[in-house]
Amino acid sequence: MKNTEKQRSEARFRKLFDDTQAMSIQGYRADGTVVYWNDASEKIYGYSAHEALQQSLYDLIIPHEMRAEVKQAVAWMFEHQQGIPPARLNLKHKNGTTVPVYSSHTVVALPNDEPIMFCMDADMRALEVAEAEVQRLSYYDPLTGLPNRRLILERLEALMRGINGNHALAALLIVDIDNFHSINESLGYSNGDRVLVHCAQALQQVNNPCNDNIARLGKDEFVVLFPCTAPSFDGAATQAEQHATQILERVEERLTLNNQIHQLNACVGITLFRYPGELAGDELIRQADIALKTAKRSNKTSIRFFDPVMESAVKERVQISQALNHAIENNELALALQPQINKQQQLIGFEGLLRWHHPKFPNISPDDFIPIAEADGSIIELGNWVLEKSCELLGQWGTNEARKHLKISINVSSVQFRRGDVVERVKHVIEKTGANPCNLRLELTESITAEDIDFVITQMQSLRRLGVTISLDDFGTGYASLAYLTKLPLDELKIDRAFVRDLDKQGKGALLTETIISLGRSMNLLVIAEGVETQQQFEKLQSLGCDYFQGYLFGKPSTDPEKYFPSPCSLY
Repeated sequence: MKNTEKQRSEARFRKLFDDTQAMSIQGYRADGTVVYWNDASEKIYGYSAHEALQQSLYDLIIPHEMRAEVKQAVAWMFEHQQGIPPARLNLKHKNGTTVPVYSSHTVVALPNDEPIMFCMDADMRALEVAEAEVQRLSYYDPLTGLPNRRLILERLEALMRGINGNHALAALLIVDIDNFHSINESLGYSNGDRVLVHCAQALQQVNNPCNDNIARLGKDEFVVLFPCTAPSFDGAATQAEQHATQILERVEERLTLNNQIHQLNACVGITLFRYPGELAGDELIRQADIALKTAKRSNKTSIRFFDPVMESAVKERVQISQALNHAIENNELALALQPQINKQQQLIGFEGLLRWHHPKFPNISPDDFIPIAEADGSIIELGNWVLEKSCELLGQWGTNEARKHLKISINVSSVQFRRGDVVERVKHVIEKTGANPCNLRLELTESITAEDIDFVITQMQSLRRLGVTISLDDFGTGYASLAYLTKLPLDELKIDRAFVRDLDKQGKGALLTETIISLGRSMNLLVIAEGVETQQQFEKLQSLGCDYFQGYLFGKPSTDPEKYFPSPCSLY
């Protein structure tokens, strides 16, 4: 009777073990041989009972790196005939993938029978997926997929703690969509969500590959953490402003909502900070938010800085930019000519240089206002003005036998060159003014080679077909490689003043200058050196084989070119 009851009890437990679907149950001898393997074990580990029985635990589901530790634990359990505390383990599936399980162990030792270790494993894959989703919802915005306020604060805190010990500058930008509530109210929340997704994508495009530094703070506010490469706050402010401008351009692209085109507007608040530092992440966000509120109240600019000094600098940049847009109509521009001579100190032409006389910025130099003009696009009209004035002079000189050989060189910004209409513009101005195109020389900087080189070459070839000559300005200081140099259809190389300045020091300047001159001569290019200020520099450049010269030694830029035309037409 007792044996029958025992058999029934064993049968019940075996059926329970066999049929349970939620728990993998395996039985092992002391050497790891499998003696029991239920159906749930096949679902979790991939092996059927037929495949697993009489095989080794260690070959089936124990990763190689865990085997020594598991063997030690199994030996301890059989020696003490008891289990070890349950734990989460990463075991191995038949196909080689990892199976996370919560594993419990026990040793069953019956009289007159060998002890058996039973392992009961709960599949944790579904739980890990759920945990990952909880983690995602804790740190990421479900609508845009961007990090949320919590995650960006943690990243700010890590940055300020300075784990890597570097000291650098960064900007924190808060971007806000103007009148977002009206979009929700008039077009519905689904269109409001479309606007938010559009803004998130715009930020990702501008900040790629730094998308981890973008977050949605909530509602219609986004934050961007922007590491600056500039070593000074002034430089960092310029970089941050340029980055904010790019963000606004992308965010404010037209968007179709309910079959109608909508023009979005946005504002940016910026705070600059040095890291590592003592400011907390929420304090940095507070500062940027204060700047944002100032921008939203302003009718003049969509970008504001929290730092008063930077705010003042940006405000001045904005004022300069606005003033530049009216410089032509207010007759504030002038063309200054600086003489260029040959080895015999005969006048062969001039460089035409832009000068701006504004009552509020009386001493502003081209080095200060030209970068602003390039950034805001006003360089297009300014460059056209310089081209027209220079060609008007060439047209006038063409009727004067003593002057008709003189050339004028003018700078062409890469911004102008990228537009694609520079050839037609030059052709139109030459025809309008009657200028001899052979006396017009366009100076391009080395940065032009960073553009689409095939496009650049095509444009240059078209200009040369008009009769215009082309000079590569400031050669040796920028981007041009020898490979590009041999492809570009050039007429002249211009040696940068930095090399000329070093000639007197008998340093690398002399060697580089000699190399450039030799390179130019080997390519049948004329070579002109700018920034010649001393007789020694002039003589040294002559000895190195330089063709033409420009600098204060021969004359400063002047808005009155007649001073350079005594009779006969010579400087001396």
